[in-house]
Amino acid sequence: LKLQFLYLIGTTMLRLHVVHQHVQRRWAASARPRGQPPSRSGRNSRLKEWRAALDSSPPGKVPTKLLAEMEAGIAGESPGSLPAVVSMLAKAKWRRAGRREVAGVLDTVASHLVMQRAAATMTERDVRTLLNALAKCSHRDAALLDHFAGEVAPRAGSFEARSLAMTVWSYATMRGTHGELFSAVAKESIEKAGQFKPQGLANTAWAYATVRHDARALFDSVATEAARQVGQFKPQELANTAWADATVRHDA
Repeated sequence: LKLQFLYLIGTTMLRLHVVHQHVQRRWAASARPRGQPPSRSGRNSRLKEWRAALDSSPPGKVPTKLLAEMEAGIAGESPGSLPAVVSMLAKAKWRRAGRREVAGVLDTVASHLVMQRAAATMTERDVRTLLNALAKCSHRDAALLDHFAGEVAPRAGSFEARSLAMTVWSYATMRGTHGELFSAVAKESIEKAGQFKPQGLANTAWAYATVRHDARALFDSVATEAARQVGQFKPQELANTAWADATVRHDA
């Protein structure tokens, strides 16, 4: 009984805290001159509020009102904060049950990023996080993929191995066949092959085989590096790498 009582107090306090934050943000928005964007501290507070509300949502129950609020508030967010928003949704346990509602938020995020031409100014980490989260949400937006491919391809040389692997894996998962991007990443991946870990090697091989992008030199590098690290591979990573290599050599 004592544990139940403490649990009840804890959940009640959490709800009161979320409501308090919501009221404070509404008051601050009403006090702010019309047309003036929220401050950075206000945006961070809103992201924390969304995260707390998402984390406290029961599994299987879609928080439709919260998602509608998020969709309406995206325009007031800076492009740099949006990868965190998409990542929140990708981790939500009820994401599949709320596919339609989540898609509405993701559509708004994608439109905002394309309109702001955000890929040119986003950090490597933000690009990686955003694309990976969109892929996990199974959300494909053609305009966003085109925009990011055009901006990321010239920057591939500055990306670390982890980001290169995650970028092409995300594009392949979303069925984004952008030749210029895959060619640029292949070139850099060959030069940085020794920096890849087993998961990165497996994901890279899987991505190129999935989109059927001709990169035989890359597969030679992957095979050499995979043989060197074979003892560190997980069974699924070995299976994916072997499938990719067999698929590419069969197509050849």
